Order: sequence, then C-alpha cells, then structure tokens
Amino acid sequence: MIDIHSHIIYGVDDGPKTLDESLNLLKEAYHQGVRQVVATSHRRKGMFETPEETILSHFLAVKAQVKEQLPDLQLFYGGELYYSPQMMEQLEKGYFPTLNGTRFALIEFSSNTPYKDIHQAVSKVSLLGITPVLAHIERYHALAFDDKKVKDLIQMGAYTQINSVHVTKPKLFGDGLKEYKKRARFFLDKNLVHCVASDMHNLDSRKPFMKKAYDIVAQAYGAERAEHLFITNPQSLLDNQYI
Repeated sequence: MIDIHSHIIYGVDDGPKTLDESLNLLKEAYHQGVRQVVATSHRRKGMFETPEETILSHFLAVKAQVKEQLPDLQLFYGGELYYSPQMMEQLEKGYFPTLNGTRFALIEFSSNTPYKDIHQAVSKVSLLGITPVLAHIERYHALAFDDKKVKDLIQMGAYTQINSVHVTKPKLFGDGLKEYKKRARFFLDKNLVHCVASDMHNLDSRKPFMKKAYDIVAQAYGAERAEHLFITNPQSLLDNQYI
C-alpha cells in the first residue's frame, strides 16, 4: 500500500516528538503492509510554522534510519498545506512542497470552511498548474453528504482523500469519529474518493489503520476498488501522472 498523507517527521508538528517515535510509527505502518509513505507535515500559519530547513533535516534523519531498519520502505517528501493567501504565495514560490515534487499538492481546510472558499481554493491552486488533493474531505462540514458539491470540485480538477480511520466501522458507544465515518462511507458509496490514506500522527490516538481500512473497502466494494484507492491512484500521483 501507498500512504500519501502522514505525519511521521519528528519534532515539527503534532506528530511524533522523537526520532524513535517516528520509526515506531513507520514500523507499524510497514507491519500493516504499507511500502511507500509521503511525509506530509503541517504547514499552517500561526499554528505550524517550523522552518522548511528543519522539516527537511528531520525528514532526512528519519529516512536514513529507515534505510537501515526497513530497507524496502520508501519515504517521500511533501506537506499538508493549510489553505491561506500566505500558503498560496509560498506554494507559488516553491517554498512549500508538493507531493514528491509532483504537480499534486495536499491541501487542507478547517472543518468550518465555507464551500465557496473551498471552491475558490481549488480554482486558485489549479491556476498555479498544481492539482489540489483535498485532504480528509469527510471532515469538512460544507461537503457533508453533498455529492453534488464534491462532484463539482472533482470536475474542476481536484482529487479527494479520506482518512483510513474513518473507513473503520463506528463503535456502538462513545465513538467521537462516528459522524466522519458516516460521511466517509457516503463518499465511498458515491464513488467520490480517489485515495485512502492514514493521516497517522502517533501510536495512541492516531494510528495508521491502513490494513483494516483496505480489508473493509475490499469486502464492501471489491478488491479492484481497494487496489485503486490504496495503491494504483496513489502511485499515479507519486509518478506525476493524472489519475
């Protein structure tokens, strides 16, 4: 499997705090069958403003250890870019990274971002010659259970991603993610998802869940659909090819 959305670089955002934590998180993903991971640390003004030089330095440290301990696990560089005018400026200048240096960028919004702002963002990012991959679309209230809006964004050229944990089945009681899980299933039912990725941060509350999500998708929608969402489509993005 290929994971295009992860927080596995230590000491740069709300992901791992140490190199060992980064490696343990990657080992768990590897154990679940993941063989390629894009490191997409947060870039968000006022919240996650670690210098790019620091993020890259820590990434290279993780990559060096992975080469020794998990030699057939490939790591790629990227970012989860929170949409703002400042982000657009940094993206246009090439200061903020796309996914593995491709024409595709992982773009994030707040859960309360209005639809018109998401629509405008897709348009503006596309004008840079960059295709936006909309991170965890199930978290945006403006898109909840609205297949028309998501179809419109896709027709504009955007791709969509949902989180693996939101593919897992809701718990009977006390599941704070139940609403997101319902939305994720709705988008899967409507065939509006291009990639499932982990958005993993740690081994406590935000684990990878990739194998469990893959198995659920394969059972509910067929092995071919699972292959596309977890392998074929992500591979196309990394190869700089349109899905």
